[in-house]
Parts: sequence; C-alpha cells; structure tokens
Amino acid sequence: MVQKIIGLFGDNQLYTHFNTNSLFVEISNHHFACWVKIDNNDKVAAVELFSLEEENIDWDDTFYDLRKQSALLDKSYNKTHFFYNFNESVLIPAYKFNAGNASNYIDVIFGTNDNTVVKFDNINFYGEEMYNAYRVNAQLATIIQKTFLSVQEHHTYTGILKGIIDEQNAQGNIIFINFYQKKMIIWVVKNKKLQIIQTFQHTSNEDVLYYLLNIANTYSIAPSADPIIASGMIEEQGDLIKFLQQYFLKIYIASTNTTEVAFENNTNYPLHYFTPLFNLQV
Repeated sequence: MVQKIIGLFGDNQLYTHFNTNSLFVEISNHHFACWVKIDNNDKVAAVELFSLEEENIDWDDTFYDLRKQSALLDKSYNKTHFFYNFNESVLIPAYKFNAGNASNYIDVIFGTNDNTVVKFDNINFYGEEMYNAYRVNAQLATIIQKTFLSVQEHHTYTGILKGIIDEQNAQGNIIFINFYQKKMIIWVVKNKKLQIIQTFQHTSNEDVLYYLLNIANTYSIAPSADPIIASGMIEEQGDLIKFLQQYFLKIYIASTNTTEVAFENNTNYPLHYFTPLFNLQV
C-alpha cells in the first residue's frame, strides 16, 4: 500500500515537463521520497514523501501507485539520482576490494539472496578510499533502469558520507542520527575517521537510548561532552529529545536552511524533517 504523506511545491515552472533540472529519489522498504533540484542554483523546488506499508513489496505495483499519486514522477528531468536506503551494505577498504568478490562480503554478513543484484559505490572519506557494496532487489533495479532516463544509482550511506565531507563538520567525536518513520541511521566520526554507519529499527524511546549508549560505550564517546547531531522525523522539543537529554548533554538538530529551498514552507513539516534527504551528495 502506497500513501502520500507530504507534498510541498514551489513554482510549477521549476519542475515542469522537459526541464533541465534533476530528480532525486530515496527508496526503502518503508518509504519513497522524491525531490527536484534546480540545476542553476541547487535549490530544492519540490518534495514528496510516501509511506510503503507492505512487507513483501511487489515493486511493479508499487511504482504504478506511486506514479498515480505523484506530481513529480511523470515529468522529464536532466538527470535522476536514486539512493537505495537498504541495510544490506558493507564498507570495504579499497585495497581489499574487487568487483568480483563484492557479493561475498555481503553474503557473509547478511546471508545469500538470489533475488538481488550487487552494486557498489566508491567513497574517498578524508583520504581513506573505500567501497560501499550493497544489494538491491532485482525487480526494483530493473524497473528503475527501464522507467527513468539518465539514472545514476547510489546507496544512502554513500550519500551521507559524501555529504559530511562537503559540510566539513567531522572534527572531534560526533554521533550523527538520521531519523525515519520506522528506523534510524547512526554513524560515528572521530577526528574525520569513520567508526560505524548502521541502520537500526526502533519502536520506543528506550530502543533509541539503548543503541546510543551502546555505541557511546563501544567507541569511547563521552555523553557529557561529545555532541549528537540529529535530523529527520523527530520533534525538536518532543518526548524523544527530552528523554535523550537526560543522558546526552549536547543534542543538536540539523535543519536545512530556508535559502536552500524554493517551495513554500509548511509549519506542519519543519525543514529538519528533510535534512537527511537534502544532505545526500552524489
């Protein structure tokens, strides 16, 4: 089942047929987000967010429903960037990587799955070269290649790590969190060295705290001194943040700047909801 949650739009001329702007998409088993960037100023002209509520998704049916409900997917774009937000991903040092053995690393961690295709991205993280090898449902991969023009594919972890480099904000010890509806991505950077990037499911505030305390202990993060930078589907003054502040003294919300968007702001959806999307880099 596909349900449209958010649709925010600016000037229709910015994302009309046959424009020269770029479409960005992030897809997971639980959500589908798409947004349009204006190529001449890199502003976001429109954004849509959908929930996907089936466990065993038929991607043909899902894309049929998405295209019926979306005001953006029926347009033509100069480029389309797809970010796969699936947790079957392994970061491999460049000196240990070759395309032929990428699937072996994934199989060891997540088990075998014949109904998938293996893809990989190259990342240079502050001078440390690595590859992100990941799996994508074979049906989904075929639909994307057949449906969209000039597609470039990436994993969400890749977009996150490249975004950190662009922001130049990885000094010191930092825990970053991107919150989604049914999961969160946590990554830890210590003096520009990546320690972990991983997806966690959570159903309660206690779940979130458990993972954060465990990560802080494992990677020698000081809850009283080292910051957490969070964004995504959370309330800035909500119960979760207030609960975490009992244990972590420095929690900051990373929000997209209003100068980076060209659609009308909606107070029901603060811009920090979209930071995990708009910060993804290619």
